[in-house]
Amino acid sequence: MIRWTLVLLFAVQLHAEMINFPEFIELQAGDYYELICQSDEGVKGRIVKDEDLDENELLTESYRYAKGKTGTFLIGEKIANANKKEHEGMYTCIVFHGSRDGKLIIPSYSTAQCLVIVADSLNPTSTSREPVNPPTPTATESFEPPASTATESFEPPTPTAIDSVEPSTPSPQDPLEPSTPTPTEAEGPDEVTMGASHVCSVFPGGVIESFDGIGNTYDLACTHVLAAHMVTGDDDFVPYPWFIYGTFDEHEGNVALMSMTFFVGRSAFEFQRGWLVSLEGGKKFPVKEGQNPVQIPNTPCYVMFQDKHLQLRCGYFEAYYDGILSGHIRLISMRSSEQFEKRNGNIGLCWDAQSGWRKNWQVGRTYGECAVSLADKTCKTEEASCVQYARDAPFSAQGLGAWALCEAGPTQSCSEINCGDKTASAVQECALQQASRIMCSLKHSTPLSGTDDKCPADECVWKKDVLSRGCPQDSPPFRCA
Repeated sequence: MIRWTLVLLFAVQLHAEMINFPEFIELQAGDYYELICQSDEGVKGRIVKDEDLDENELLTESYRYAKGKTGTFLIGEKIANANKKEHEGMYTCIVFHGSRDGKLIIPSYSTAQCLVIVADSLNPTSTSREPVNPPTPTATESFEPPASTATESFEPPTPTAIDSVEPSTPSPQDPLEPSTPTPTEAEGPDEVTMGASHVCSVFPGGVIESFDGIGNTYDLACTHVLAAHMVTGDDDFVPYPWFIYGTFDEHEGNVALMSMTFFVGRSAFEFQRGWLVSLEGGKKFPVKEGQNPVQIPNTPCYVMFQDKHLQLRCGYFEAYYDGILSGHIRLISMRSSEQFEKRNGNIGLCWDAQSGWRKNWQVGRTYGECAVSLADKTCKTEEASCVQYARDAPFSAQGLGAWALCEAGPTQSCSEINCGDKTASAVQECALQQASRIMCSLKHSTPLSGTDDKCPADECVWKKDVLSRGCPQDSPPFRCA
């Protein structure tokens, strides 16, 4: 992540090429590596590890160097005999900027971050020693608290300034249909019939049901890693790294998912509230209800709008966003009778919150309105009406374990949005009921279409409401009068 910060309530975007710092490095135990940070417009700087930055201190320090002549600046951090305890973590490069051609500029500084992972030499995470550099969201900030708590990787587009992108013709070999496995001679019908898919779901109220079927309530603000596969060449033979970030705000009185950002290989795109698909540079990518899946440029991913969700398939994962509060991620593989095994290259809240270097896998801004706590946020009161989401009985008989069941996340979300004196809004009730049904359908490969009695009988009422809460679009993705 690269950030350019200015005072006097003025901020500009620093282009990535102006500060060069790797965003991810994977080392083996015992390796030697020098982490280099370089900027073409620097006066002074340093590299710190696992440190939350104090913007007031950095502001004071930036005044000290404002009169210095800016130029090429280089700083390095040596990692010798790499080991997980001492060297693994998040490294931040801070560069202070000075004057240009003898002219004073507003005191400013930039930061860039690099995640260093040290793999156990007896259990390497990759057969390749070449580091993978996943992109991270870019935030543009001033010292004035922003109007929104979100640090988005893409600025919300405006109709007058952004051109639409024509979608490419989908490949008939890669349709965006929920993957329903079929028996093969090797697997036999029993494993497929009794198996289920691994799904992670984000519900209203800060609840995430992870791939292991456990419902967790987190303190979520701004941007967090939901799921990622960081390395290539491992047992899954994934040819490219992929990352999924979730950006959260407060909507309808509770924490809600406002966008899902996808990094696939070297490309990035985003699902935003209101069912907007945004590409790098803020270009809108139009999708239409009833249209065949269309390919996201420069990616193996196909997107469509169906069943009131943006639906994405990227070869190794699927993602679904309801356009307002909730989302889902499904790992694409044969349905299994065993819980998914987390690998060294898997990170994010869809696996666990054991980030070590960031609270609740938060990335980007971590202070001010984006500050989060590790304290237990689970509601301590029970809501009797939440029993309606107890849907495990039909699936418990399969004996697959909690990861294949359907009630942990929805029941906990119901408790959170009805906690104490709170009463869930009509929008929250509709979104939760819909998300509960979709999650279970994804796990057990049943149709995603269905009715939800807590939602408006006329789908167009719901669609127009969702659209009104998001970014402006040239035309809506659905057909309604």
